Amino acid sequence: MTEAKLPGIRLRQAAASDAQAIGAVFDAAVREGWRYLGQLAREPMFSAAEWDKDVADHAPPNVLLVAADEGGRVIGFTAAHPQDCEMFLLFVDPAAAGRGVGRMLLAAADDALRATGCREAFLYTHEQNLRALHVYASAGYRPDGSIRESDFRGTRMRELRLVKRL
Repeated sequence: MTEAKLPGIRLRQAAASDAQAIGAVFDAAVREGWRYLGQLAREPMFSAAEWDKDVADHAPPNVLLVAADEGGRVIGFTAAHPQDCEMFLLFVDPAAAGRGVGRMLLAAADDALRATGCREAFLYTHEQNLRALHVYASAGYRPDGSIRESDFRGTRMRELRLVKRL
């Protein structure tokens, strides 16, 4: 795993006890970054029990990493699925945005996928999520022309598929 290269930030495997903090980071990041979803982005999308289950579901062989500040507070997280070489989730608390936490987490997820034999990684992100598209592009992810459309709680969403050679 890539060692944290940011002063005061520690990268580690997530523990079950991190579930609610991971959910809080997700909610804060969604409120700030997904404003294009309107009211849906302003309210928590998942319950505490759903976050507990999600963290449990990301036990090995899946990868779930958190970035924690000097006080041990979770400020970002990423999830990767080595079986299909997917970089699955990446969220950073808006209060920690712009410090390189997202790039550090993304590099660690890429490293985890590479270590399991993945030669190419892919991810999906909302086509309206310009900040995420910029972060992924700067890390070498490129659109492959595929689009996934879905309905999330009554809202139609289009996600671009991005790929990167590892």
